[in-house]
Amino acid sequence: LVGDLAEVASLPDSVIEELLSAEADVIEAEQRKTVREMLSGPYATGATAASIRKGKVKKTPSGKSITVAPKGTNKRGTRHAEVLFINEYGKKGQPARPAVRTANTRAEKPALDAGEKVFNDFLDKKGL
Repeated sequence: LVGDLAEVASLPDSVIEELLSAEADVIEAEQRKTVREMLSGPYATGATAASIRKGKVKKTPSGKSITVAPKGTNKRGTRHAEVLFINEYGKKGQPARPAVRTANTRAEKPALDAGEKVFNDFLDKKGL
């Protein structure tokens, strides 16, 4: 039992990366869907929603992380991140439309479930 617990405590990097990726997949899909819904209108092209992508797993001082964010620029040369930021927080004459915050709240439980499935699969392979 002590050996099994020690093995679980030292979770392999591949499992951590798979877990983070599974959670990011859920968050990415929800952000795209919610941004598309909340930022609809006569000027909406869907380009900002389509630009949302998960990044690569990166090593940080506290472990590993992955980012889900808009990438690239629109036809006018404005970064999608800037467009999303202005919509998220608003500006003078334009109320906030917090699509990313809403999406992250909606995706919280499904993302945790996806990560839990990866972790449980790891435990099952170890016979625990």
